[in-house]
Amino acid sequence: MSSTSIRSTTAPTQDNWGRGLGLCSGQREPEHIVAAVHEIEAGSLQLSEANESTFKLPSPFADFLDRIRDQLINGIGFSVLRGLPIDSWSARQASIAYLGIGSYIGRRLSQNRRGHMLGHIKDLAEGKEVNGEGRIYRTQKAQTYHTDESDIVGLLCLHQAMEGGESQVVSSHNIYNTLTREKPDILRQLCLPQWFCDRKGETSEGEKEWMRTPGYYSYKGKLSMKWDPHYVEALQRFWDTGLLPQYTDSQREAIQVMEEMCRRLSLEMTLQKGDIQFVANTHNLHARSAYKDDNDVTKKRWLQRLWLATSKEEGGWPLPFADSQYAKRGGVQVNETPESYPTEAE
Repeated sequence: MSSTSIRSTTAPTQDNWGRGLGLCSGQREPEHIVAAVHEIEAGSLQLSEANESTFKLPSPFADFLDRIRDQLINGIGFSVLRGLPIDSWSARQASIAYLGIGSYIGRRLSQNRRGHMLGHIKDLAEGKEVNGEGRIYRTQKAQTYHTDESDIVGLLCLHQAMEGGESQVVSSHNIYNTLTREKPDILRQLCLPQWFCDRKGETSEGEKEWMRTPGYYSYKGKLSMKWDPHYVEALQRFWDTGLLPQYTDSQREAIQVMEEMCRRLSLEMTLQKGDIQFVANTHNLHARSAYKDDNDVTKKRWLQRLWLATSKEEGGWPLPFADSQYAKRGGVQVNETPESYPTEAE
């Protein structure tokens, strides 16, 4: 991959940040969503059955969501829908609304070894998140800038943190161009297939416990990124046993510079109760600041998460991965673990 700057219209900046906000409040969209939720409940449908055909929305609103989808894939790559009536819903009703809206954006994917199609971002005081099999989103710690194993990640805010927990988004294209100008040696490091990622034990029989990857991919005219410092650096047990080579000083510098560049170029927002945020992993990274919860357990920060696939055949980006030919590409699948839709963090 050359280190020539790319021309991109997908980078979110302070100037186009407002284009990411799709406001529901003050319009008729919330009542259409409420009606669709009630129809799902009246039909005694399971959460897994909330989709485009069962979660029926009037054409103007469906068209609006289609425009949001296009903005995610072909535009700046993030959007926030605001104004869902969370306070008047049960957690299950909120899940129905979220799953229904998400089905207009992409196909749901499993997010972990348990087959969770509906994820829950909540502090479970999990202590093995560095070299064990835990996931850092189940703690109150800050998350470094990263991409997920899906084309699009969605978050629905059910409860805000007492303090902190801000959401950050940064364009990987903007980072690429800035590194081209300022630190081309770092960019070259990020483009080499020399990075190993711990798979946190989320492997099927016969699979390795790690994967090898470059940071940046250039494929069929698209520049995408696959990056998560938390997984890249959680390799000590493999280094100790000699299974993987230690990172060089140049690689460690690249990790540090990448994180600093993300912080410098990112945009930040606080998700409010009832907000849905969608971010395209293909050309953005996202992060979260550390947070503190209220002592009242019923007021703990709680977000629901979706991982969504938008395959090339359905208008998504071409990607150089083995599963890219499938409609439900990406995600985490361990052996034959069935899909599940938990209504609470577990």
